[in-house]
Amino acid sequence: MAYNSVPHPHVTALISMAGGRGQSITKEGGLAGIWRPDLLTDAAGRFGRSATTPMLWVFSQNDRYLDPAIAATLYDAFTRNGGKAEFEEVGPYGNDGHRLFFGAGGSQIWGPLVANYLARQPAQ
Repeated sequence: MAYNSVPHPHVTALISMAGGRGQSITKEGGLAGIWRPDLLTDAAGRFGRSATTPMLWVFSQNDRYLDPAIAATLYDAFTRNGGKAEFEEVGPYGNDGHRLFFGAGGSQIWGPLVANYLARQPAQ
C-alpha cells in the first residue's frame, strides 16, 4: 500500500501477499495481535487517497499475523478512499496462512490468482 502511494509510472500492477504490519509477540513467543488496528486502517485509507496502480491483495483465512477481518477492514479503507484493489481470501493454508507465499505448495494456490490478475492488466 505504501509503495503505491507514490508515483511510479512504469508499474501497471502491484500484488500484496498478507500485507500489513504491527504484530506484537508475547513474552512466551505467542502472537498477541495487531497493536493498533485503528491506526493501520487509517494508514490504509491515507495510502488509498494517493494510490495510482491497481493492486491484488491475497490473504489466507488462517493468517496468524493479520486476521482476515482486519485485512478486509484495510481493504475497505483503501478502496473507499480511491485505491483500486481486488481482494482474494483463500482457504486455510497449513497451520498459518501467513506462510502461503513462500510455503510448500503455496504457489499452487496463489499462482493462478496472480496469473489471472496480471493477464487482465494493461501492457506497458
